[in-house]
Amino acid sequence: MGVSRFLDRVVAAVALVSVVVARPAPVQVDGCGPSGKVETFEPPKHLLIFSLLAVKLRDPPTFPGVNPSPSWTPPPIGWIFKPWNQVLTSNSQAAQLRNFQWDPTPVTDSDPTGPINDLSSFQIPGNDTVFTSYGVAIPNDTYVAVLDYRGTGILENATSQYSWLGWGCDGNGIEYYVSYSTAAEASGTPAGIDVMSLVDTGLDQATTDRIVAILKQSESEEIRNIAETFVENIQDGGRQGLGRITECDDECKTNKDLIGIIG
Repeated sequence: MGVSRFLDRVVAAVALVSVVVARPAPVQVDGCGPSGKVETFEPPKHLLIFSLLAVKLRDPPTFPGVNPSPSWTPPPIGWIFKPWNQVLTSNSQAAQLRNFQWDPTPVTDSDPTGPINDLSSFQIPGNDTVFTSYGVAIPNDTYVAVLDYRGTGILENATSQYSWLGWGCDGNGIEYYVSYSTAAEASGTPAGIDVMSLVDTGLDQATTDRIVAILKQSESEEIRNIAETFVENIQDGGRQGLGRITECDDECKTNKDLIGIIG
């Protein structure tokens, strides 16, 4: 029946016997699913199964020989403009950046399909200073849900390409996404995969396990190898009460505060 179909049945069977008896309260989901609409739904009794079966991932469309998946749907326009927390990464160095947040916004408010302010912020071990990293990400002209990134200031030579591999809601009704990024040699960042969530506690374990399992079955050897290296990001609450950083002025765009951090 094929490894993927067999795994689906095994996971569903396990979920049937492990689902919590208590029924969760209704959840309001903003932008979940292909429609991108705000919906209030009553989580099904077997919410765990629902979450697992809803996970749909694709290989990076820029890889040679990758054919578009008919079951994969890109995020709705503007869906990505949310306060994200990085909770899982294949880059062990990036995992050490504490309380990593990503707050993308459109460069032009009236054009959500145009260039994106790529603004990240984080702390480092033993230091509660919040550092920022800024660049501009431009939607790729050829591939859907792929962004071409370039840093600014001291990172002006740092380029990378992001491909959305999957997005949706986990078993708790919390939005997440999975992305692949090519290496950025100028900043010493290797190619990798990150998982982002709207909560810093991350995805429920069942959804996380399903994402990793699918990636390990990828047709791409690179993706399969990356899927073996995931580590949890450090989210220790060190930024609670500090508020999100959602804007980057000219000083911020120099990225000079990263000197000594990125080498």
